[in-house]
Amino acid sequence: MEARVISCTTSGDDKVVKIAVPNHHAIAKYKAGENETTIVVSDDACSENAVKEIKKCCEKLGYVYEGRLNEEYTRTNTGSGLV
Repeated sequence: MEARVISCTTSGDDKVVKIAVPNHHAIAKYKAGENETTIVVSDDACSENAVKEIKKCCEKLGYVYEGRLNEEYTRTNTGSGLV
């Protein structure tokens, strides 16, 4: 499973991308662009161990871990895609 982009905001040359991931392997496959801040949320289906691994991977790569993706967010935001 790959990372899904769930939101993207730009301001000048700076870009903030929020991605949802099913596991830490998906984070490792994601390649952040230049001047990009990456915010990571884990899928609701992730186990506690998977969340711990995701947090470690985020720290290592300099990404921001924001928590779990909730159902309400998934339903109210459209246009997500695979990266």
